[in-house]
Formats: sequence, structure tokens, C-alpha cells
Amino acid sequence: MHGVIVTNFKRYLDEFMGTDAWGEVVSTAGLQGKTYLPVALYPDEEMEALLRAAESATGLRRDDLLADFGEWVIGPLITMYQPMIPTGWDAMTFLLNMQQIHERILRLKDPAATAPKIEVHKRGDDTLEIHYHSHRNMAAMIHGSVKGVAAYFNETASLLGSEAGEGGEQRFVFHIQPNKTQQALEAV
Repeated sequence: MHGVIVTNFKRYLDEFMGTDAWGEVVSTAGLQGKTYLPVALYPDEEMEALLRAAESATGLRRDDLLADFGEWVIGPLITMYQPMIPTGWDAMTFLLNMQQIHERILRLKDPAATAPKIEVHKRGDDTLEIHYHSHRNMAAMIHGSVKGVAAYFNETASLLGSEAGEGGEQRFVFHIQPNKTQQALEAV
């Protein structure tokens, strides 16, 4: 797991549960004394242990926790990697290029590491179909992340449907729409 995800998970928990939350989650996960750095990679099992402990601490189901975190984390990640995102992109363009951006960032940290496979296809002017393939079983983050990307670009993403496949695969269909305020400004 990417350290930037783990360290942002800490920030997320601190923001929503208070600064003592992380210590409780790390302790419950059996990872006392463990320090996480954004530039390092960590075993997936540690993130799973942190997620299980956070489920217990928050009372949220794993998928709800991942979706909420996915939506929250997009802002900090886009800000961090802003130089890799061309000026003038909107949510649709960003999402259509998400896999390439993710792989470029990952290769900067560890050329041998593998990213989840995220295939994004445009299905009409305002609809995207996203296929997520990963052994990490973190597809719920996609739901939140797409909403976070849309919000970052002052747009709205609505989940039209999803279905689970085999081996950690999940398919999502989203409607992406600019906010009415944004449309009015562009018309002027």
C-alpha cells in the first residue's frame, strides 16, 4: 500500500474523529510503534488491519468507510500531484486519464510496484463506465473518489449503478455533470 494513502488515512481519521483516533486505530490493528511515511510502500495487510480497526472505532461498514475516505482524499492527492494534471481538465478528462496518472505516480516511488487496474470508458457525453480490478478489494474507494474528483472540478458525480465481478473486480457507471453555477458562468 502506498504510504501517501496510509498517511492520508491518518489525516482523515484525525479530522473526523479527533487526534487521538489514529493511536487507537494503530493499537487495535496491532501495529503499535509503526510509523508511516508518504514516500514509502507498506504491506497491504497493514492497511487491511488499519481498516478493520477503523471500522470498529467509527462504527462504519468497511465499504462506507472506504467510500467516505475516497471522497475526502482526492483533494489532498490532487493538490499534491497538481503538476501532473494539465490545466483545463475537467472531471471527465481527469477520470479518463486516471490510470495513467496513478501509474506515473507509483513508478516515481517504486518502478516494480503494481497499481490497481482502473479502466475508464466514456459512454455518452456525460456518462462514464469504470472497471476496477485489484486483489486489494478496495473498490468502494472508487465510488468516493469519483465523487471527490467531480467536487474538485466543481461538478457532480452520481452513481447510476454498480456490480461486483470475480476476483476483486467491480464495475461502476457514473453520470458526471457540471454544477449549474459553473454552467451559468461559462455561458457568460
